[in-house]
Amino acid sequence: MTKRVCEIILDVIAPVSTRQFFGMTGDTLNPLLDAIRRDGRFEWMGVRHEEAGAFAAGAQGKLTGKLGLCAGTTGPGALHLINGLYDAKRDRAPVLAITGHIPTSEQGSTYFQETNLKAIFEDICVYNQYVSNPNQMPRMIQQAVQMALTEGGVAHLSIPSDIINQEIPASDLHRDVLVSTPTIMPCPGELEKAADILNKGGKIAILAGDGCRGARDELLQLADKLNAPIIRTLRGTDVMENDNPHWIGGLGMLGSPQGVNAIEECDTLIMLGTDFPYGMFLPGGRNIIQVDVKAAHIGRRCAVTVGIVGHARPTIVELNKLIRPNSETAYLEKLQRRREKWDNTMDKKASLENRKMIPPQGLTRLAADLASDDAVFVVDVGEVTAFAARHLRLRGSQRLLGSFNHGSLGVGLPGAMGAQALDRNRQVVALCGDGAFGMMMQDFVTAVRYEMPLTCIVYNNEKLGFVELEMQATGFPKYGTKLVNPDFAAYAKVCGGKGITVTKAEDLEAAINEAYASKVPYILDVKVNPDELILPPKIDAAHAWGYSFAKLKELFVEGEDQ
Repeated sequence: MTKRVCEIILDVIAPVSTRQFFGMTGDTLNPLLDAIRRDGRFEWMGVRHEEAGAFAAGAQGKLTGKLGLCAGTTGPGALHLINGLYDAKRDRAPVLAITGHIPTSEQGSTYFQETNLKAIFEDICVYNQYVSNPNQMPRMIQQAVQMALTEGGVAHLSIPSDIINQEIPASDLHRDVLVSTPTIMPCPGELEKAADILNKGGKIAILAGDGCRGARDELLQLADKLNAPIIRTLRGTDVMENDNPHWIGGLGMLGSPQGVNAIEECDTLIMLGTDFPYGMFLPGGRNIIQVDVKAAHIGRRCAVTVGIVGHARPTIVELNKLIRPNSETAYLEKLQRRREKWDNTMDKKASLENRKMIPPQGLTRLAADLASDDAVFVVDVGEVTAFAARHLRLRGSQRLLGSFNHGSLGVGLPGAMGAQALDRNRQVVALCGDGAFGMMMQDFVTAVRYEMPLTCIVYNNEKLGFVELEMQATGFPKYGTKLVNPDFAAYAKVCGGKGITVTKAEDLEAAINEAYASKVPYILDVKVNPDELILPPKIDAAHAWGYSFAKLKELFVEGEDQ
């Protein structure tokens, strides 16, 4: 008995993958597509652009921890995957990318569509190989899958058209994939050093990231003992329900004042499961205890007093055994009062009463409030990210996905496709700015084709709003940020889905409910107030002056494309 290379790939990945391939086929990948057709265990999801396929596969990896799958054919098809795969890399999502390659006999001759894919993919991948001989299978696919799953990242195999359909003997077929996910336990000596600092008491804050996922109860026990506020990173937004009294607010430019205050005023900061990139928001001259599963992350953003290498949950469990209750209460109580004040301010911004134009804050809040308790929100990049960070008050088992490290426009729709394909019965909502949605809107028809009843909410302000704010904050007049949009609701219907345009606040709730109840993909095109500002949690003189100066410049820029 023999099996083809493409068949062996499917045998190896079947037990550990989502079993949904996103991609566009073509000459060199045709044997793989035929193997998927004959196999019966997999679903081929033919996208209109390979970047959408990579985003969708990455979203599945983030949600499930299983191997997301995408494919692109020779040259341009493979290159189109790259941006979506960079997003998976930055969020440590396990993804396997299969790319076709030109025949081995033509390589090195500048043949049609010839590219050096191994070199091009090198910066993206935890495993990146060119298959030059069919007998490298199944060992090579086994290694690729294991690396993607255990390291958390992208594995890539580039397979020539004259290799992928070749057969190898049965004696070489069996290769099991190691899927064990060991827990990294903290070093006792490091725990004791951390406990010594924490047992001195004072104002202690916790910065919780995505690494705290699955450790909610233990994290709360730690916060209770220490009377500590928990400040969240953007990726850690859905680690805990929004209404918990320890859940003080976010950090960074999209954070909240009380979140920034908590960091600035603490005596000791515990960084749990986060490699928070913005060092300017981290305190200097304080005790900082950092816990991370990656040793390379310890201390690279700020000076650390104690570094602990380990998973967040077992580290918290062991710390809870060593620490004594902290008597400091005023610090947390003051921050809770500040949070209450901030929440009231956000409520006013989100209010839809007596509004001539729909506030994007109100749209975001209503989208969350009307969603099911296990809804998945996929937020795109731009102003909509800020509205999601401040106005999505998550509850239950709701999840929030986005391109929070790579920061790529266009992730919303394809990310929602990946999430929805996993479970057609789970509510999935893409929150997209009009600029971001316009980048990947061609694949809305893919959602229709594969019967994904997702909802795309488009924040239509007819401009690249975040870019405009960046320009003005640095003293430049707005220029080149205007958009000319199609009728998104009509586009939804042309694709075979449903859509509606909303211009009045009083119509919004009914429109969202209709979209959520739809059995086919739905575009909710909402004309939001284009003049809503996103203010950072603290405004310094430089930003204030830059914005004022930009506004003055605009007075003298007449007739320009703004």
